Amino acid sequence: MNNYEPNDTTDEVNVFCIFCGKIVDENQAWSHIDGDANMGVKKIEYFCSEEHKAEYFQS
Repeated sequence: MNNYEPNDTTDEVNVFCIFCGKIVDENQAWSHIDGDANMGVKKIEYFCSEEHKAEYFQS
């Protein structure tokens, strides 16, 4: 699932927290980048808070 949604009216980009589904501005979101130097970026996951990021990866 892609949690990236461009906003056509402004330069802001809205993303969805993959933990709770809340819409947040990309500049204020906590991101997790999955990938490595050889394969490149596979996906970017966004979270609305550091707590949601921690809870997501603890489960």
